[in-house]
Amino acid sequence: MKVFSIYTKILLFPIYYLIHSNKFFGYIQKYYLKKFYYQNIIINLDIDNIPLARYSSFLFKTYEYNDRRLVEKYIDSNNSCIIIGGGLGFIPVLAYKKSKKKILVFEIDKKLIKNLNDNLIKNNCEFQIYEKNLILGKKTKNNEEFYFNEDFSSNSKYLNKGKKRVIENISSVEIKTFEEYNSLIIDGEGIEEYFIQNLNHLKNIKYIIFELHFNIFSKNKIEKLFKSLELNKFIFIDKCFNSYYFKKI
Repeated sequence: MKVFSIYTKILLFPIYYLIHSNKFFGYIQKYYLKKFYYQNIIINLDIDNIPLARYSSFLFKTYEYNDRRLVEKYIDSNNSCIIIGGGLGFIPVLAYKKSKKKILVFEIDKKLIKNLNDNLIKNNCEFQIYEKNLILGKKTKNNEEFYFNEDFSSNSKYLNKGKKRVIENISSVEIKTFEEYNSLIIDGEGIEEYFIQNLNHLKNIKYIIFELHFNIFSKNKIEKLFKSLELNKFIFIDKCFNSYYFKKI
């Protein structure tokens, strides 16, 4: 599946650098508006590792646009959500607002935890944050290595750049309420591969929203990921650019 046709790229890329990644508008957002406002959600941006140009996405409300569209369209009271990659808290808050059910949030970057926690509290969410890397099934090793960057959104196990750090693992079997959740939302710079390849450990999951990182995976690898979803009886429902929504039949 292609994210953009050549014609879409020609149309969207100038818009992308005008409003989504623009230092001038980013400066206005960072130093004058400061917080990210979306509908009834308020997100503090109290961390250092956000590039100046990225702030313009908060000004024009294009931040996490792909995932946001799918969460708004498909998450409701039937969903109870696990979020991989809590980040600033926007998608976790939105998922909670749509479902009105407690969320489980996993975030490996210690620099984000206080701001993430504050944003979830400020927006009246019921939640549990795990500052660990989630492993499905029985834990076979205690730690995992990730690469951390000045831009928090580029932290990844798959992109070999930045400073390498060791993150403690937590197994899904260690979380007593894990199987009470039926929805998985993933945005972790390639970590979608791990969860899609281990769907046999996610019998409780019926709905998946994930951002697919075409810059990380080859065409062949992507085909295998979609095949794994198919073999586990997940059908494609919808997409927004490189974010996908699958439902189990």
